[in-house]
Amino acid sequence: MNYRSLFRTNPQDEKVPGKYYPYPVYEKTIGLDDFVKEISHATSLTPTDVRAAITEIVEIFHRYLVRGHKVKLNGVGTFKVSFKGDGADKSEDLTASNIDRSTIKVTFVADAPLNQEIRNEVSFSKIS
Repeated sequence: MNYRSLFRTNPQDEKVPGKYYPYPVYEKTIGLDDFVKEISHATSLTPTDVRAAITEIVEIFHRYLVRGHKVKLNGVGTFKVSFKGDGADKSEDLTASNIDRSTIKVTFVADAPLNQEIRNEVSFSKIS
């Protein structure tokens, strides 16, 4: 995996000298077509079958996530909806209007074995 150096200062203490930190440089984004081709070549499924299955998986994710479920794919990780909001002094004063809709997002937590495999297998190269 490629990385570059990025100079950063501490915004909370501007008196502390800045430092250079590693920053990931990603290769191309792997899209649906890439997945379809690879899965089709590795199985007996046609590209049309693979695309239909992936499309259905996305719809199922959506359906469960908006209902408040976590979605776990064993060996991959867990997806869930998270959000932030304003606090209230009393529990009974806290309502859905306290939730900041602009903070709603889907978060992902990788399964521990996947994290460990990536840690063990990734190698790094600095680029300028």
